Amino acid sequence: MRRTRGRSALRKGVRMLSKSLRETLAVVGVIGSMAFVGMQIRESNIQARAAAYSAIGIATSEFHRSFDAHLNRLVTESDYPEVVQKWTLADWESMQRIYTADLRMFETILLQVEQGLLPADAMVRLGYNWGPILTSPGMACLWPEMQATVGPSVRKAVEDSTPKADRVVCKVDLKALRDETILGKKSG
Repeated sequence: MRRTRGRSALRKGVRMLSKSLRETLAVVGVIGSMAFVGMQIRESNIQARAAAYSAIGIATSEFHRSFDAHLNRLVTESDYPEVVQKWTLADWESMQRIYTADLRMFETILLQVEQGLLPADAMVRLGYNWGPILTSPGMACLWPEMQATVGPSVRKAVEDSTPKADRVVCKVDLKALRDETILGKKSG
């Protein structure tokens, strides 16, 4: 009888040890799995960030590759108030397309920064650190119409880039230019 009690106690002890060992191994397995998942998430985030940089870089490159001498000249001229006053409607339309494309890229970068795909300094790294945007006469003339076509984050970024006192006042009546060019009549 004593032997039976001893064997029973021994079996009970082995079962308890076995149960503790199984529980310990299960905890180690869960911790190992969590570490593996964490490393996979980190790797996935790195790949997503690289893909975001790559896509924006390629799109920016393709956009600028499509420029011809006339578009390059317009971009340069857009900073000269006396020159933009002489632009044709076609010149203004070309600049509006350029600014629209730039602002779409700007918006894409802002969105990816907000979502955590890109770091906060992505604008600078990707060359979209434009400084005071509304000091450019070309942008100052087009911005009143364009601001309705961009999201709130871009609108805020553009307007915050230039204090009101430093903004260029547009001296071109784009509506009158459109009317004169398209309808053949002078307004005013």
